[in-house]
Amino acid sequence: MASSSSTLRAPALRGPAALRRPKAFRGVGRSILLTLPIALWSLLMFMAAFQRAGRDERIGSAVVIVFMTALFFLMMRTGETYRWRRIFFVALGFLFPFGFIASLIAERGTMSIPISRMVSGDTPFCFMVTPTIILPAAFARTIIFPGSILPTASNPHSIAIMIGIWFAMTLVLGKAWCSYACFFGGIEEGFAAFAKRPKLHRFVARYSHILRLVPWAILVFVVLVSAAIFEPVYCMWLCPFKAVTEFPAVRNVETAIQMGVFVALFVGLVVVLPYLTKKRTQCGFFCPFGAFQSIFNKINLFEIRFDRTKCVDCTLCQTSCPTVALSKESIAEGKTLLNCMKCGACVDACKKDAAVWHLKGTPVAVKPERARLLFLYGAWALATMFGGSILAGSVSTMIHWLPGM
Repeated sequence: MASSSSTLRAPALRGPAALRRPKAFRGVGRSILLTLPIALWSLLMFMAAFQRAGRDERIGSAVVIVFMTALFFLMMRTGETYRWRRIFFVALGFLFPFGFIASLIAERGTMSIPISRMVSGDTPFCFMVTPTIILPAAFARTIIFPGSILPTASNPHSIAIMIGIWFAMTLVLGKAWCSYACFFGGIEEGFAAFAKRPKLHRFVARYSHILRLVPWAILVFVVLVSAAIFEPVYCMWLCPFKAVTEFPAVRNVETAIQMGVFVALFVGLVVVLPYLTKKRTQCGFFCPFGAFQSIFNKINLFEIRFDRTKCVDCTLCQTSCPTVALSKESIAEGKTLLNCMKCGACVDACKKDAAVWHLKGTPVAVKPERARLLFLYGAWALATMFGGSILAGSVSTMIHWLPGM
């Protein structure tokens, strides 16, 4: 891998923020026609909100419909994916904690989870613990998460509902869940966008082959330990996003240490390192759920490939990748690595159109825009349904808090 670091020089300083912006290759009329299915889908998703919700909810829903439809139109019009997807993803990442925390404060006056609610199973299920509950559920018929299996009046985000949503979206998206559905990843992607140039480029380039293995090691660790002690270890001790959602109430030394770990991991992995590296360090170098999602890339129909007849080995694709899902060797083989999250950064960065969207089972570089369009219809429809509802709730909360509203 030392040789790969020597090839990553000037282009590495550009990063995703400086991706090439190609000329529009579709007319406005055709772009509108291609966007129409997403517009109709968005209206369908929020129709119930317009019929029964209050004014703030209706405004929030309308804002999200326009927002999601406009971004999809721009993806169709410009041919770029990463740039417009990132706007949605960063908005989701920053607005989700705002709306979630606001609802917690309004409901119980604190972000912490009272022990009584954990014991009663009245805790919303988080998809991040999915891999850790599999072994205990399979062999001991026990769900090691303090939540209810079926939805209740006080906990609609039950285990069955959230697992069902995750599974359906994973079949369509694979690891692209981490680019279009994860309401945490947008936070680190936002901080990664702030810096003009990466400060730790040489370190990431030199040790990327090792860093990519860390999430897998953590995945094995949390799965085995969780099964051994019947507790969701990642959720209880290692999740950085506990710092901006909800966490066990600090009532003794142990829970105080837990809170300190959550805050330290959040500051380091989600704020500081993304800023210094312009990479999604928590997702790419730590998150066990992200590693788990990578497995589903094997069965997903969509991928990104490289047309070696056009590739000039400039490494722009490699340096633009926010999760280091490319290596010199994988590019030479015309493939991404297993942890590719289909964000589109490498395709947008390629000046030779060598990086292309691809539908498995078809020739590489044959109608790649059709493959991109098919993928984006599914990905954006699910993003609108899942992330859009979160955005609408957060926007309505902001409107409710505005003076005079």
